[in-house]
This record gives sequence, structure tokens and C-alpha cells, in this order.
Amino acid sequence: MYRKFLFIQIFLALFLYMQEAGAQIIQFSQYYAAPLFLAPSYAGVCNGSRISANYRNQWPEIGMFNTYAVAYDQNLYKVNSGIGAMILRDDAGDGDLALTTIDICYSWYTKITRDWVFRPGISFKYNRRSLNFEKLIFGDMIDDKGLVTKQTSEYQPLASKPYLDMQVSALFYSEKYWGGISVDHLLKPKASLYDRDEYHEDMKVSIFGGAKVYVGAPTTSRGRRNKDDLQNVTFAALYEYSKLSDQFSIGAYWSKNPFTLGAWVRGIPIAIREESYGNLDAIVLLIGYKIYNLNIGYSYDFSIGELLSSTGGSHEISLSYEFAPKAKAKKRHQVIACPRL
Repeated sequence: MYRKFLFIQIFLALFLYMQEAGAQIIQFSQYYAAPLFLAPSYAGVCNGSRISANYRNQWPEIGMFNTYAVAYDQNLYKVNSGIGAMILRDDAGDGDLALTTIDICYSWYTKITRDWVFRPGISFKYNRRSLNFEKLIFGDMIDDKGLVTKQTSEYQPLASKPYLDMQVSALFYSEKYWGGISVDHLLKPKASLYDRDEYHEDMKVSIFGGAKVYVGAPTTSRGRRNKDDLQNVTFAALYEYSKLSDQFSIGAYWSKNPFTLGAWVRGIPIAIREESYGNLDAIVLLIGYKIYNLNIGYSYDFSIGELLSSTGGSHEISLSYEFAPKAKAKKRHQVIACPRL
């Protein structure tokens, strides 16, 4: 019974927050395994083409909070560009509150020095937010015995709400370092299911970057050793900022083909504001494995802070497969240093 009411309280808190702030908070711990979600500049950051899939199960001890994403992107080497498409579905409360997004991405790249590449990107999004209001339980529906016996007096929102949005980004990278910025919700759409609500979705700014350090002998002109076969340690950081909250993630990955291990801390607030919502704090551990061109990743979020003992953490699985270009279509493409998980 306690767990049931805890789930009701958290779900209603998320629902009310969505109406006030105009957005569900969606995140992937393996954000580089969902590159088009992070920034449209990553569209086509591969030698040929790539497909990827992501699944996140958040707080399984409380209720159903699941996020799914499937994406495809392609390097258009002849025009120094990349294209991509992503379909994302976020379900909260066994599908009661849902968001579906179809995202079309484009990026263009050029060398600004011998070692550095500049890659701006843009994406156009179609979003559809929906709610099964009949399945919600409000406080005025529960009698003195804790049973649901009454009808709610809450105002019923729209069953669904479609809206358009945009995202832009810029990425700078070399074979050892990278950094970028992404600005989402540029159109500040009216996303609330309450049609009379005039609140618009706030823009979200993401700043990310890192560095890769190789361990072992360098590759020679005759290919004595391939860098993919060397051990490397990659340091990465991500800062996300919106009007009501901010969040900082920092960590590192160790890789030795075919294994990857990673650990980082998420949820360190930087821009403290009195009206800020609490950050979702966690310690994240990751293990990855590569089979030919297939990358498989699994990560687990250990919730810390107030949610330490009640959420069950979060599970996340990622898959990506890169199709190599045909021999006649190959063109030297500078590899970005960021991890793939």
C-alpha cells in the first residue's frame, strides 16, 4: 500500500510539473549512445551509416517510467554533410502520460585547422503529448479507508496535444578532444495539455565535451598498431541548463577493445536558484562490449539523495551498429574522440 501511494504521489508530481513547466524531463545516462538526442551535429558522425536503439527503465520500484528511441543517420561525404532521423517515445505511469517525438536532423562539417573540425547541426521535431486521464488517481478520489471510491473534481485536460519544435547545435572536435553546445526548444512551444494554459516550454542549453588519452604505442604509417586496439581513457562532462533547473555530469570511460567500462556522477547543481526544482542525482556505472561493428552497452543508475532507498535506480540498454561505406565510396573522415556509449 505504501509503495502504491508513493507511486501516486510521484506520478502526480510529475504530471503537475509537466503542466507548469510544459515538459517531461527526458534523459539518457548513455547520452553518447543516443547522439541525435544530444545534438543534431552528431548526424552522420560515422564513416558510412549507423542505426541505434536505446531503452531506459527509470525507478522500477515505484512505477512504469520507460523511454525508447530508435535512430538512423548517414554520412553524406560528397557534400560534407550528415542526415538522421529519430523516433522517441517516453511513457510515465504505465503509458498514462506519454510523449512521442519524430526528429529529422541535418549537419554540415568543415575543417577549420589541420586537426580540428567544425560541425553545426539543426533538427526539426514533431511532438505529440498524450494523457489517459481516466487512469489517474487524485487525492479527492480516495476515501477515509484509503480506497478509490469517488470521482475527481480536477479539470480534465486535452487527451493529446501535437506541436512543432527545433534544436540547433555546434560541435568542434579532433581525434583527441571535442566540445559542443546544443540549444533545444527554440520555438518555445505551447506544450501543455491544458488548452487554457499559456505557459510555453523553456529552452534547454546543453554544453558538453571531453578528451581521450591513449595508452600504448602510437600507430605508425605502416599500421603497426591500430588505435582501436590500444587502451584509452576518455574523460567526459555534460552541463544542462533550463529556466528552472540545471544538472552537471562528469565521469570517465576505460576502453580496451572489445570492452568498455565507465563511471560518472550526475546531478551536481551549478546555477542554484531559489525556485529551482531538485536535481535527479545518481552515480552511474556502465559496461560495454563491441562485436565487429555492433556496440552494446548497459548502465545502472544508483539513485542518491532523497530517492536512495525507494526507486530501485534506473536501467539502460543501448545498441548501435555502423555500416561501413562501400570501397569505391570511401573518403577519409576524421574520427571524433567522444565515446560511443
